[in-house]
Amino acid sequence: MPYKRNCASFRLEMALLDFLLRRARPPSRGAAPVLHQLRQRIPSDGAPGLLPSSVPEVVAAEVRLGERFAAELHAWGAREPLGLGRRAAAIADAARRRRTGELAEALDGVAPWELPALLEALEERKDLDRNALLATARTLAGEATTLEQLAGALGLLALGPAPEDLPLLEEAARCPALTGVCAVAAEPLGGEALLSLARVSTGLGRALALERLGLALAEDPTALAPLAPEALRLAATVEDGPARAYAAVPLLELADAAKLLAADPGLAEPIAACLEATALGGWNGGPGPGLGRLPGAIRAAEALLGGDAPAEARARAAQAVLDAHPMPAGPVRTLAQQALA
Repeated sequence: MPYKRNCASFRLEMALLDFLLRRARPPSRGAAPVLHQLRQRIPSDGAPGLLPSSVPEVVAAEVRLGERFAAELHAWGAREPLGLGRRAAAIADAARRRRTGELAEALDGVAPWELPALLEALEERKDLDRNALLATARTLAGEATTLEQLAGALGLLALGPAPEDLPLLEEAARCPALTGVCAVAAEPLGGEALLSLARVSTGLGRALALERLGLALAEDPTALAPLAPEALRLAATVEDGPARAYAAVPLLELADAAKLLAADPGLAEPIAACLEATALGGWNGGPGPGLGRLPGAIRAAEALLGGDAPAEARARAAQAVLDAHPMPAGPVRTLAQQALA
């Protein structure tokens, strides 16, 4: 019996020692920082996105993480992650001591889609030294050895990003796993910053950046007006229709399509592409309420179908109107039928 008690005591002491050592030792230097690896994959000609990794599994993991972020962020009734208060307290302590290792440990296990809830918890803490946290998060971003850790560090910048953070966010936003997080972090910097993230990203990530742009300027549509032409053109480049809808819904609802088309007839094709994406919503099962329930999209379709847009753009817009479920009623339906007659 004494032997068994001694063994149990020994194991407890070793476990406690290991715990203390893990808290004391700096982050592992074995793996190259993720940010360094991403920088090596930036196209030399400045094209958006990243060059493929030599390890196919890496690309697949990046795509999966980005898709999960989009799905979780738009999930109905998303639950608050467990232990949020304790984690926020640990982050505040790490910030006060400006220790990146402790901050990395506090962020361990935080999924990128849990960051908005974590940011809300941190906003409520009166003991949080924001300047210290931001400085420590910037350091951690350069040292992070996993995508999740890098996402956590970048997400914390949302508490007070500086214009000097934009180049870092633009680099990271090229990665499909990080674009959404970077957009959340860049939102306080304004619409131009979010548009810059959309320029360097691709696919679903680009759609999320443009969606965040629309949401950020929802209360001031006049601020969107000068950005809307490029934003619509970027949205049209998102090949996947349901992904494109994330960007199309807020842009069509906020932008004055009639004025935009009058000033730039070349926007007919991008607007038609966005209308096609909104047609996938509603009863068609895509994201968003669907074209038939979107006043801005209906006005955009009327402006396009009632004007002098090229035949192909008119046909695409008309088909989108007739494919929508529920189908929009009123003049736009008649215009769509006439365009395809």
